[in-house]
Amino acid sequence: MPPIEIGGSLRCCVSYGAVLLTVCLQTTLAMGAGAIPVPTPRPDQATSEPAITQITPPSSSTVLFSGKRLTLEDTVFLGLRNNRTIRSAYIDRASQKFGLRVAEDRFNPQFGISGNVSRQRIAGVDATTIDVSPSVSLLTKTGATLDFAWNTSANWQSSANSFSSAAQIGIEQPLLRGAGVEVNLAPVQSARLGELVNKLRLKSTVAETIATIIVAHRSLLSSQQQLQLAQASLDRSQDLLIINNALIAAGRIAPMEAVQTEADIETQKLSVLQARQTLETSRLALLDLLALDLGSKIVAIENVDPKKVNTDIARLLPIALSERQDYLGQAYVIEQNRLGITVASNEQLWDVSLYANARLGNQYSQNSGSDEIANVTAGLKFTFPINDLRRQQRLVDANTGYQSAQLQLETIRSGIEMQLRGTASQADLLWQQLDVAEKSRDLALKAVTIEKAKLNAGRSTTFQVRSLESSLRDSENQLLRGRIDYLNSLTQLDLQLGTTLATWHIDLKD
Repeated sequence: MPPIEIGGSLRCCVSYGAVLLTVCLQTTLAMGAGAIPVPTPRPDQATSEPAITQITPPSSSTVLFSGKRLTLEDTVFLGLRNNRTIRSAYIDRASQKFGLRVAEDRFNPQFGISGNVSRQRIAGVDATTIDVSPSVSLLTKTGATLDFAWNTSANWQSSANSFSSAAQIGIEQPLLRGAGVEVNLAPVQSARLGELVNKLRLKSTVAETIATIIVAHRSLLSSQQQLQLAQASLDRSQDLLIINNALIAAGRIAPMEAVQTEADIETQKLSVLQARQTLETSRLALLDLLALDLGSKIVAIENVDPKKVNTDIARLLPIALSERQDYLGQAYVIEQNRLGITVASNEQLWDVSLYANARLGNQYSQNSGSDEIANVTAGLKFTFPINDLRRQQRLVDANTGYQSAQLQLETIRSGIEMQLRGTASQADLLWQQLDVAEKSRDLALKAVTIEKAKLNAGRSTTFQVRSLESSLRDSENQLLRGRIDYLNSLTQLDLQLGTTLATWHIDLKD
């Protein structure tokens, strides 16, 4: 060990040895007294898994954070089961599916019973009347309507009683307006298309919610690691203060050298407190998304060592156009508008219909006896509107809606391509920044290690070590942000491709 050049005496060598011994003893005592040791990788270990990816708190009497460990898969599962937005979407589906059921019931027979029971007194004569009429009606796919009713009526009064029972049959077939299978099936087909749109909206809602939960999970993970980094920085500053005090005691440096280090320690303590507050905010945000008890203690677990993803737009765009819920849904909306044009065009025609009515049965009267009922009517009825602009307005609106829907599809496609290009470009830049950030962190760590060795050898200053420590803190935080941002950009890209549910192997049971 070379002697310290202060007078050149052997006592200087002894003093320097005492300094190093004091530093070692004080560091050992500090660790035994409850300081949180955060392992710092050696320069030759810089390419291994970085210390900031360690989620388990250091073994120490002071615990940075603790709670139930939640992997990203656990978080997604809990979100699917508990998230209020997803549950609300499934509640809405009950009403939507029943609406489709109502539309598809259009061509099924409709049964009903109507009746009347009355008691009246007219001119001192009491009368009781009972009318009961079971009925059924049917709409066919050609537009024809069939009605059948069995009218039964009974009347009791003091002077005479009467009874009648007759079948009422009616049929009407439109010839122009309202005629044809295509026109009459249009409401059912439109409802079915609407059901497909509703299913796509459910998928979109679930996918967006899952993406939000994933980002919230990573926010908690980032907050945990920022707390670890802040604590590790505080520990290094405290170690530097121990070295400074030892050097001051040995007369190596002036006492004022430790003042800035003490100020730096207080700043790092403030950073630790701020990191704790950020951690608590992130924890509450994730618990709220998962609809869990806000008092629950959780620890986010995820590997934040990302892999490079192919972001070639020529590969991504076809996937998005075949999977994006909004794009597919708009295609269904266009088909609905086309059906609307069909119906509106048919409404421009004259209302001409063939009809036939029959009433068959018998009636009985106490005074006149029993008589048969056999009434049949058939004919052609028509309505020719002359200047009804309201029907024309419906056709104009239908054509306008169809053209607007087509234009909206083009807008959505352009928006999808713009989103993909922007996110893909962002992901590529973040990957490049991540590589630079890793190299910067490794070099900053080496610089701090070397500068501390120089300080122990009397060839550096406390100010220089503090400056390099600050650079190390910045590079560690930048590396952490870079990793989280890159992972989040991939999650956003997955959402924009419409493949979030497929990525997580989620099969919605509707």
